[in-house]
Amino acid sequence: MKKKATILALCTSLVLTFALAGCSTNGGQNDAAKATGAAGAKEATGKKAKISYLDPLPSPERTALMQGLLKQFQEKNPNIEVEYTSVPWDDANKKWMTMGAAGILPDVLSIDDTSLVAMASAGYIENLQPFYDKWDQLNNLTEATKQARNKFKGNVYAIPDGFLLQGLFIRSDWFKELNMPETIATWDDYFNLAQKFTDSAKNRYGISFRGGANGVIRAMEYVMAAVHSDSWFDKDGKSILYKPEGAAAFKKFYDVYLNGNAPKESVNWGFNEMVQGFLNGQTAILNQTPEVIITAQKNMKEGTWNVVPMPKADDGKRYIFWGYTAAYAMSSKSQNKEASWKLIEFLSSPENNLAYSIKNSTIPIYKENLKDPFFSKGPIAGYAGSMADSNIVFAGPPSHLTKLGQFTGTFAVEETQKYLTKAQSLEDTVKHLADFLTKEQQAYMKENP
Repeated sequence: MKKKATILALCTSLVLTFALAGCSTNGGQNDAAKATGAAGAKEATGKKAKISYLDPLPSPERTALMQGLLKQFQEKNPNIEVEYTSVPWDDANKKWMTMGAAGILPDVLSIDDTSLVAMASAGYIENLQPFYDKWDQLNNLTEATKQARNKFKGNVYAIPDGFLLQGLFIRSDWFKELNMPETIATWDDYFNLAQKFTDSAKNRYGISFRGGANGVIRAMEYVMAAVHSDSWFDKDGKSILYKPEGAAAFKKFYDVYLNGNAPKESVNWGFNEMVQGFLNGQTAILNQTPEVIITAQKNMKEGTWNVVPMPKADDGKRYIFWGYTAAYAMSSKSQNKEASWKLIEFLSSPENNLAYSIKNSTIPIYKENLKDPFFSKGPIAGYAGSMADSNIVFAGPPSHLTKLGQFTGTFAVEETQKYLTKAQSLEDTVKHLADFLTKEQQAYMKENP
């Protein structure tokens, strides 16, 4: 009861905080509720409408890009004012859900596919299908975009900004020091290299390990490869972690940390920390998506790093996850839905999508944009190599589960950190994770026979 009371108090505090101050990183901005309310009032009187946009991936480069695009939008639409706000990625799911429950989501926000279903089913985001059906770019979209996990009960709820898939950033200079070829062909190679590159006396470690939010997705990616499964579940809806080979793979993945092949502090690392560990020369291998390319180009010397395709499982297949970075969604509480869609439409235009994809090293949503030379050379070719492999298997998380964001962002973090700090056994950790997933999957299967 004490724990529940503490959580309730924390949620209440968060709601009040957001209601008063919003989630803006710029102190002079108004909160989302005030912004959407003002939008409705101004629209009704024929004056300038005001809408807000929430960016969950703030970085100096991305923030400058998004603010530049918003400025262009406002220049083309002088009757609409857009307020930019941001929230760190690792906190995004909690804040989305809290703001949604409080009815204060910004008009337009970028969300990932692990949160979309939960937000759509709760009624926090708008069904975009009526806008989507009338969109003049509909026939120009790639098949991947049309088949993207951006739907709830058959309706589109978000427009993908671009696609990402996993690849391995490697320290080319470290490979050269050991006279080794710059490749990681199999998962066995991955684990062996984690040991070879570790020299704690020099503060060098094999892997940029992610012990914080969403780190379990990378673990499950390997578990799927080891079990040779394209799902987190068997046909009966039971987690593959219950399988002996699944539990063994889970142990092997987390042994990277327990064996000292990752920095001790990485038990708490999220996206930013694991990337920084690679950039600053602390780690040799980073499992990340293409948007990190621009950061590496800016912060590392040419020739010291590269990107190679994800390793193959022992059946010769690559089990990897690909999906959109953060699709554009609309708050169901927006008081100016037409202006909000106009912003989504602008950000998703072929011209802006190409500029966005090149700047963030993501795969465009339009067929014509894929013909740009940028996507056939340089580090991004490592990702193209994975996608060109006929033996690629989608190994992404079960985005249809409404509690997936809670699982990857909170529950699994707590459970795995108990294991990594030796406060809980492997058996209990695996069971708790498997029980959570199985309960959600079997409930979903019952509701969706």
